[in-house]
Amino acid sequence: MKNKEVELKFIISPKIKETIINDLKNQTTSSSNLRQIDTYYIPYFREFEINGETMECVRIREQNGITTLAYKKIHREANPVYCDEYETNLESKEQMEKILFALGFEIQMVIDKTRESYRLGEFEFDFDSVKNMGELMEVELKNDFNDTAPIYEFVSKYGLTEKDVTYEGIQVLMKKAMNKK
Repeated sequence: MKNKEVELKFIISPKIKETIINDLKNQTTSSSNLRQIDTYYIPYFREFEINGETMECVRIREQNGITTLAYKKIHREANPVYCDEYETNLESKEQMEKILFALGFEIQMVIDKTRESYRLGEFEFDFDSVKNMGELMEVELKNDFNDTAPIYEFVSKYGLTEKDVTYEGIQVLMKKAMNKK
């Protein structure tokens, strides 16, 4: 498993989402649609956010009867920005939560979303409809190159540019969405 993830995340409108998905459906047959429940945990003993930006996260994801534990460390100083990602399947969410709580973690938030995914060549597209937040699109390069230029080239067809990219973690985006209500 590759432990380095190079992707760009965009906050998009439902109209742009629909346009891109329709184009992808005409170009690829590899797709999936599922519900994900992500529980994020933060420790008492150190900061995972610096100046309002997520730098690290621990997450338990439940989808299609499978539960996974993930740890991510974001490298914002790198060009392109990337994250180390370590993930493993869990036999028991309840037991893993007991371990996390014993280590000094607490639940930060739970994010409920529907993810529609497409694979086209070396790109993986994840479209997330996030309850109480809105629409996100992540485009990940599934190759060994660290160049985001192909992503920008692809999304430029839909009027998206570098200014539309967000490097904020989903937890920060959710906090902002909740503060607007």
